[in-house]
Amino acid sequence: MRPELIYIGDPMCSWCFGFAPVIQALYAKHRDAVTMTLRMGGLHVGNDYVVEADYREFLRAHWLEIGERTGQKFSLDILDRPAWIYDTELACRAVVAVRRLKPGAEWAYFPLIQAGFYTHNRDPHDPLSFALAAEEIGISRSDFLAAYDDPAVKAGTLEDFQWARSMGVHGFPTVLVQDARGYALLTNGYQPLEALEGPLEGWIASSGQ
Repeated sequence: MRPELIYIGDPMCSWCFGFAPVIQALYAKHRDAVTMTLRMGGLHVGNDYVVEADYREFLRAHWLEIGERTGQKFSLDILDRPAWIYDTELACRAVVAVRRLKPGAEWAYFPLIQAGFYTHNRDPHDPLSFALAAEEIGISRSDFLAAYDDPAVKAGTLEDFQWARSMGVHGFPTVLVQDARGYALLTNGYQPLEALEGPLEGWIASSGQ
């Protein structure tokens, strides 16, 4: 079987935004040698996380810490909006919609909606926020919005979440690798590129590629 790298992330996961340059570099370098699969993890699904008071200040400190560690630039303005729900299913579903409409394009789309939220503070509850990013990769607004509301896409998003849990993955970013020997963990949590390149190249070499 062809070796596979599986990235499990969430567009609204702050550590995943910090990890974006790393996974994009791995994708660019190794996509011809291994199958690259992007799956959604579902960080916060539902209405349980309201961004107000203490949670707002937690996020502010958390994002600043991640920015300092990774070099990614966070805009904090969205934290000053009146109470809003930190439901990441919507952003995950947008990625699944793009994956269904234009297979492979989800790798270019994922960092666009990450930046849409963390850099440009686009509304994470407005489908038009995700449609704007889809237009940047050649998908029409009408096609995207139709797919976004498609029950099959909603079901596919839930399938991603369930698959991640079945693999024991509860934190993001997580990168798994798979070949004829089975699955192995490359990382669970943020790591800089230099910490992952050697282990990944060693695994690719040992898989016979």
